Amino acid sequence: MRRTTRFIAAAAVLSVALAACGGGSSSNGGGGGGSTPCPVNALASAKAPVKITFWHEMTRANEEALVRLTKQYNESQSKVQVTLVNQGGYNDALTKFRSVAGTSDAPDLLQIEDTATQQLIDSQAIVPAQACLESAKSDLSDVLPRVLAYYTVGNVLYPMPFNVSNPVFYYNKIAFRKAGLDPEKPPTTWDELTTDAKKIQAAGYKYGFYYKRDPWVLEQFLALNGEPYVNNGNGRERRATAVTFDTPTARKLFEQLHTLVATKVAATNSASGPSGFDNLTSICQGDNAMTIDTSAALGTVTQVLGTGGCPAKIEVGVAPLPGGNGQGGTLVGGAANYIAKGSDPAKVAAAYRFAQYLTKADVQAEWAAATGYIPISKAAAQSKVMTDLWAKTPGYKVAYDQILDGKDNVATAGPVIGDYEGVRNAMTDALESFLVGSTAPDAALTRAKQKADAAISAYNARVG
Repeated sequence: MRRTTRFIAAAAVLSVALAACGGGSSSNGGGGGGSTPCPVNALASAKAPVKITFWHEMTRANEEALVRLTKQYNESQSKVQVTLVNQGGYNDALTKFRSVAGTSDAPDLLQIEDTATQQLIDSQAIVPAQACLESAKSDLSDVLPRVLAYYTVGNVLYPMPFNVSNPVFYYNKIAFRKAGLDPEKPPTTWDELTTDAKKIQAAGYKYGFYYKRDPWVLEQFLALNGEPYVNNGNGRERRATAVTFDTPTARKLFEQLHTLVATKVAATNSASGPSGFDNLTSICQGDNAMTIDTSAALGTVTQVLGTGGCPAKIEVGVAPLPGGNGQGGTLVGGAANYIAKGSDPAKVAAAYRFAQYLTKADVQAEWAAATGYIPISKAAAQSKVMTDLWAKTPGYKVAYDQILDGKDNVATAGPVIGDYEGVRNAMTDALESFLVGSTAPDAALTRAKQKADAAISAYNARVG
């Protein structure tokens, strides 16, 4: 196969494989874990294996790993039998669940991305994981604190954590050497990123950096700097009523991005659609040497970019996100598993048992090693599976270290927003307007706040 053909194939692999890879009450964000009972003992009286349906959104290698783990679970015991149903995407799954919740068409367990916590709480169609853990006299004390904090609202853990990721910095070490940069010292600030991008461009690359217009990056950047994204304690003290992202920190980032793109030192691409992975394929093509994308893509990125399937010579480097000031840390991304309310207590108990199985240290280690997701517990991280992987490919450990590094505070716990999608749409429009259009960065950020606040207000009015 010619290298040009291999590049086209690599781009196709990236586009398909990466497409799948991220509360409370109206007053204060939650109720007690026991407000909705969890019949964890209902399996004991079941006369036959309890069959449950698990909706998920994994693709390619990630789906293969989930199928393998589910098969192992089904064969390891006789009380529960799990059937996987792929819903294609998180948004599609959430929309469909809202339409079938409480009916016989609803799943028993639902994998949904990190942004949907408030909506699922408001739906009153889920059993809080906290209730099941308390009924089973169990806990998740070994799970990383920031992971638990993200999915805990009003002292209630709502889903069982599962597939956790965060964005990381990808770069080509060969390009760094060519530009006279130390390949083991990637940029740690946006000022350093700008300087390095200019040197890489001067070394013969079309661009030094490629920025995907994903609103997730600004959320992460503000969390790195200890700044909440919405008011009322990031939506955790009381329901969020307005965004707080219009800050000097955000304005400086917008100005830096605008300058990089306006001077053609950097290029930019959409976060979705046909060009959604141009930031990665541009490294494969040899046009670019640095970008930011999800750690859940690690397996695919290292496989495609690092195994000779690209026109450019590439040695993949993975590093933490640049730009923190020591006052915060990265946010939890990815998804978690929600237990659906149902008329059959045995199915609720079975859904909890399977969700708990997916948090076990050995299962998490196998899952993380196969996919690039973060092992969510300390025991999983200390397993031989993970220590061997990290010794061989240190880049896989970066996302895990990011979840441990920095401070655990209201900013790094993450925002809880009802219409999270509406807020992200407002930020996406802002990024489009000043990186592709002619709007000034300051005006774009001001407009984004207005649109986001309107989306939050409209949602809050609907749910009362």
